[in-house]
Amino acid sequence: MIDLVSRGRGFYAVDFSVDDGDELQRTLNDLYRYRDDVATKVLHRNRLNLFYTLLGDLIDRGVVKQFGNAVDVGCNAGAYCQMLSDFGFKSVSGFDIEPEYVERARVAFADAGIDFSVGRAEQLHGSYDFILCTEVIEHTDEPLQVVASIKRALNPGGVAVLSVPNRISLPYLGKWAVYRLRRWQVSEDMAAHLSFPFYRTIRLFNRDGVRVIATDGANLMFNKPLLKLLYPTPLFRPLNRLNFRLARRWPLKYFSQFFYVVLERS
Repeated sequence: MIDLVSRGRGFYAVDFSVDDGDELQRTLNDLYRYRDDVATKVLHRNRLNLFYTLLGDLIDRGVVKQFGNAVDVGCNAGAYCQMLSDFGFKSVSGFDIEPEYVERARVAFADAGIDFSVGRAEQLHGSYDFILCTEVIEHTDEPLQVVASIKRALNPGGVAVLSVPNRISLPYLGKWAVYRLRRWQVSEDMAAHLSFPFYRTIRLFNRDGVRVIATDGANLMFNKPLLKLLYPTPLFRPLNRLNFRLARRWPLKYFSQFFYVVLERS
């Protein structure tokens, strides 16, 4: 189970060094099995940093005001669920399609009282004050069904935070250009990641009694080759911090790799 001194609002702390010498980063490396995968490790920490900052801001501004129950759809190894618990939600649950991830989360966060289970995003049921679904929808068999389920499950006055890959982003446009220039066939997975330009994401969620009240972004400029080059150098930390700040600014957030929408049901 996690054994970390409480920092800020719980076990998590925003950090831009992604240093394996840091206790929290070592914990994340073990949970998500990406210690030697620089790109995955850095981009995941970037998204964790964003969610922690974004949720804190939403609470401080009074946007999130109901703290009954929260769910993480596609919870993987559970770090987001622990954040939700640390931020004061009374009942937190998470589910994922991969039993291995769920078991890892149960062991890591055994003392937090979080309910982890195996399940599909399409099968979300119940009603919640807060719903999180980050980088999951594009991996599902029925993404539109997941979108509909999330909107249906959100309580009146409830808030949801969701993220999907943004086709209109510098990292994905660069990848798409490489595919075209080399005449590679676009894989099914790649096609799924390219199916949610930011404007489609806003349009999908801004209906059916739910409205988009804020947008955000993570990772404006990093791709795998660039991260492998920069990560071992002293330039990485300041550039990572700059990347984080720029990706959240208007209008640059619309060109970030991971596009976030904040939803509210009135």
